[in-house]
Amino acid sequence: MGDPNNWVSKSILDKLKVLPALSSNCCIYKVPESLRKVSEDAYRPLVVSIGPFYYGDPRLVAMQQQKLRYLQSFLQRSAYKNLDYYVQVVRGWEEVARQCYVEPISLPSEPFIEMVLIDATFIIELLLRGHFREFIEANDHIFNTPRMILEVTRDIRIEENQLPFFILKGLYDLAFDPSSQNRQLPFLDITYRFFMGRDQAIPPTLAMIDVKHLVDFLRVCYLPSTLRIPSPNTKKKFEFTSSVSELSEAGVKFVVGRSENLLDIRFNKGVLEIPKFVVTDDTESLFRNIMVFEQCHYFFDSYIIDYFAFLDSLINTPKDVAILIKSGVIENWLGNNEEVVNLFSKIFKQTRLKSSNFYYSCTCQQLNAYASIRWNQWKAILKHNYFNHPWAAIGVVYAIVMLILTVIQVVTGFK
Repeated sequence: MGDPNNWVSKSILDKLKVLPALSSNCCIYKVPESLRKVSEDAYRPLVVSIGPFYYGDPRLVAMQQQKLRYLQSFLQRSAYKNLDYYVQVVRGWEEVARQCYVEPISLPSEPFIEMVLIDATFIIELLLRGHFREFIEANDHIFNTPRMILEVTRDIRIEENQLPFFILKGLYDLAFDPSSQNRQLPFLDITYRFFMGRDQAIPPTLAMIDVKHLVDFLRVCYLPSTLRIPSPNTKKKFEFTSSVSELSEAGVKFVVGRSENLLDIRFNKGVLEIPKFVVTDDTESLFRNIMVFEQCHYFFDSYIIDYFAFLDSLINTPKDVAILIKSGVIENWLGNNEEVVNLFSKIFKQTRLKSSNFYYSCTCQQLNAYASIRWNQWKAILKHNYFNHPWAAIGVVYAIVMLILTVIQVVTGFK
């Protein structure tokens, strides 16, 4: 009988030999179970699979025919390059593409290349048809069915349902090179217009960023206009602010922010500016997937997580939501204010926050300092109790005048 220690050592060494190397290209992650349990449906595609994680899912195979139709249209638009050419191109990208996923992909080479090419051309065609409406064919079951385009758009924004961005952009650039009449916009532009619904050029900062995939693209689109400055003080004291109702009672006024950047929240002279936030059925899935990507990839530089942590501290009751709706900050498409409260309380659950680097820490400090000043609280109470109605205001003015006259009379009498 051999030495048991040698057997253990050999077993470990054998495992180390087949252990895959970690890659800096990793950017497409599986959702942590703690987050998935909170809202599993938000992280799962409804109608279409993209990439290897949901490849072959029987619930999603019905979309395969439409994918092939989109591939056919893509090949017709790029008539100077045939299918064999694109297969060879994707084959050259295979190794790097596999490294982008958090876990090894068991698909053999040929099915993997086929999947990537079909899924990538599907997304490219989807974005093209979203901008160039003349590309939409009569038998297009996605764009000619309003519910279907909404569900497909939702699905391609899911973190586990991604292809590396370099493949999408690479194929687009090969198919529609600058000399081609078909190429009317750079790939970043049509992506920006499809997702953000803005018929304008992309911001210069976006054009300079190395985008990892579509979820990363959306995160970049939502970044605030002023990014955080790295601070050497990692033990900075931090406290969340009070709720909307409490801040309102302390004299804080809520108004719609003028910035187009959702995260550009500003507090100045008692006024908290928050850009309009439209709450729809897709809001939870969209931002949960951006947040899970931040949690896995940008934990020390999170912005979307910080935004929802800040709003979660503001919104605790339907009354808080009502105040923000009345001020125009929130537009509620969910039906009632309780659902909005539940959204903000759930969306941050099981999410880790890097509090020492919290983006809104200064805003919280300013709000807490303002709310603690007694004079601001008295002004708010006076305004709420006595100046909301004209007759009440007249009564207060009358009482003040009578008080002044009484004091004058008393002083004069003493003389």
